[in-house]
Amino acid sequence: MIFTAGLFTAILFPPAFLSCFLDPSGRWPSFFQRTWMVWLLKANRIHLKVHGMENLRRRAHYIIVSNHASILDIPALLATFSFPVRFIAKRSLAWFPLFGWFLFFARHILIDRASAASTRRGMRKAAALLKKGFSIIVFPEGTRTPDGEVKEFKNGAFLLALQSKVPILPVSISGTFEMLPRKGWCFWPGTIRLTIGNPIFGEGHSVKAADALTARVREIVIQNLSGQKR
Repeated sequence: MIFTAGLFTAILFPPAFLSCFLDPSGRWPSFFQRTWMVWLLKANRIHLKVHGMENLRRRAHYIIVSNHASILDIPALLATFSFPVRFIAKRSLAWFPLFGWFLFFARHILIDRASAASTRRGMRKAAALLKKGFSIIVFPEGTRTPDGEVKEFKNGAFLLALQSKVPILPVSISGTFEMLPRKGWCFWPGTIRLTIGNPIFGEGHSVKAADALTARVREIVIQNLSGQKR
């Protein structure tokens, strides 16, 4: 994986990095990041099976909410969606040579999870990107699960959905934990299964409304994971 990641980065980084400055719409950076992830998965014999693409609305944008079992969830999601998407991730990723620079200049939302002020700035940036038609990927568990089970969801993304009036798109991912768990140092080829649920609009603006929406979406994510095992 290290060799292929280095090779594909060498090929795609120059045009991808330039596109961050030349394309304000963000579409070309999105094209390059998706291409990079598709190549990476295929070269490492990771198959991606996606169900529910028919639930996507044309020219719509979403707050994409997914369970988080492995670092492989990120390439799986970026490889799936062809429209402009940005994700919320830990700020330390910005220090990775080339890859981190692209994340920063492509306007992914990098936050310091230990800082409430950094989180608030991240949410404001996410709201601004949503207004411009971007979709935002959020892992509401906050970090990767240590045991493969879906943990409790934090309500920040759901408050953002209510305030911005952007629908939540529930996504369930399986297979990644088995290939590369949180404490793993290498991965095995295999199949990632990704199920896209129906978009969900929340009602209200209160914390109570966000909590209800959070619980509802978490239940859908878990139900769709169970459906993948049948």
